[in-house]
Amino acid sequence: MKKTVFFIIISLLAFSSVQAAEVKIGYVDMGKIVMESDQGKEALKTYKSLEKAKNAIIMEKVRQIKKLEEELAKQGAILTPETIEKKKAEHENLMAEYQKMRRDSEKDLQKNEAELFQKIVLDVKKLLAGIALEEGYIAVLDKAGVIYMPDESDLTNRVLKMFNEAGKPAEKTD
Repeated sequence: MKKTVFFIIISLLAFSSVQAAEVKIGYVDMGKIVMESDQGKEALKTYKSLEKAKNAIIMEKVRQIKKLEEELAKQGAILTPETIEKKKAEHENLMAEYQKMRRDSEKDLQKNEAELFQKIVLDVKKLLAGIALEEGYIAVLDKAGVIYMPDESDLTNRVLKMFNEAGKPAEKTD
C-alpha cells in the first residue's frame, strides 16, 4: 500500500513538472508602457495642458476673492453696514463658485485622464494578446500583481518598442 501511494505521488509530481515546463507566462509593467510610449507621452502632454488651463481659470477666481478680501480689510471702517453686507454676500458667492469650479475641474480632469489613457491601455492589450497567441503564452500579467517572476518573463521593453513602432506612420517610398 505504501509503495502504491508513493508511486502515485511520484507520478503526479513528475507529470506536473513536465506540464509546468510547457507553460509560458509573461508579465509587463503596464504603467511604464503607458507613460513611456509615444502615445502615452502625447496623452500626458494633452492632460497637462488641460490641467494648466483649468488651474488658470481657478487662480483667476482666487485673485477675485483675495481682491475682495483686501478691499473689505482696507475699507471696512469707512463702508456702510449695508455695503459691508453686500461685500460679504459677494465674498460668499465667490467662494461657492470657487469650490464648485474646483470640484467640476477635478471631475473633468479625471474623466479626461481616463479617456486619454484608456485607449492606450486597450491598444496595448490588443498587442499583448497578439504576442501571447503568436508565441504560446498562456497568460500575460501586469507587473503590479506579480510578486515574483524571472526577468526572462518580462515583456515590457519589447512591447513598448513594438507599440511605439506600431503607432508611427509608415514611411513613404517613391
